[in-house]
Amino acid sequence: MSSVKRKCYFRFERVACYALLGSLIGLSLNIACAASPIERQATLWVVQQVQRMGQQQGWQSLQIAPSIQLFNANEHLSPCSTPLAFTAPLLPQSPTRFPLIISCNSPSGSWKIRAQANVEIRLAGVVGDKALPAGTQLTTSDIKVMPISLQPGMRINFITQPNDAIQMTLKRAVVEGQPLTLPLLSTPRVISRNQPVILVVQQDGLALTTEGVALQNGGKGAIIRVKNSSSGRILSGTVMDAQQVLIHVIE
Repeated sequence: MSSVKRKCYFRFERVACYALLGSLIGLSLNIACAASPIERQATLWVVQQVQRMGQQQGWQSLQIAPSIQLFNANEHLSPCSTPLAFTAPLLPQSPTRFPLIISCNSPSGSWKIRAQANVEIRLAGVVGDKALPAGTQLTTSDIKVMPISLQPGMRINFITQPNDAIQMTLKRAVVEGQPLTLPLLSTPRVISRNQPVILVVQQDGLALTTEGVALQNGGKGAIIRVKNSSSGRILSGTVMDAQQVLIHVIE
């Protein structure tokens, strides 16, 4: 390894360590400032759940700043001798803001309170590298990865992996630095209306093919209507590639 490469490598490692240390210190301060043991435990639980989601989704440079709002807590709650239990069924749909049920099931007494988690999330997202008009089919030169912030209540529909944006088409114009979201993008058309296609029919574990005609435009993965050329029947299926449509239901 050359001296230049070695220097850059260790500089990156040092910056990464500083960033990680700063994130951990910030999280510790947030938790320390929580008003009660219940809030402290809830804060730690929320951080762990969002971190797990981030690992599953492949989020990079993830930073989490949660706050917990207790609704029906009071001064007469008995101390819980067992770890608190947390329930948040809406967390996967809305990890930046979701209702939370906190319960204690200790031998000395049981109780349950309602709460709300408000979570500010910062992560690496794909943004436009320059102003781009509607209809642009994205290439590597059109995008870059930058930190983006999500405030409590915002939906996580941002593109976080560059490969998920490449070859996608912009439905609307974007400005430089604008985060790319799923509603902004559409898959490129691979099948056109009135195009001859091969219908792949799967029934009873068998795969049969027959000729058909596309009745709609569609990109890979899109559900379109097609017509069986032999029977004239109208079918619906998923576009597999530029020639094949997988049939789901015979109408």
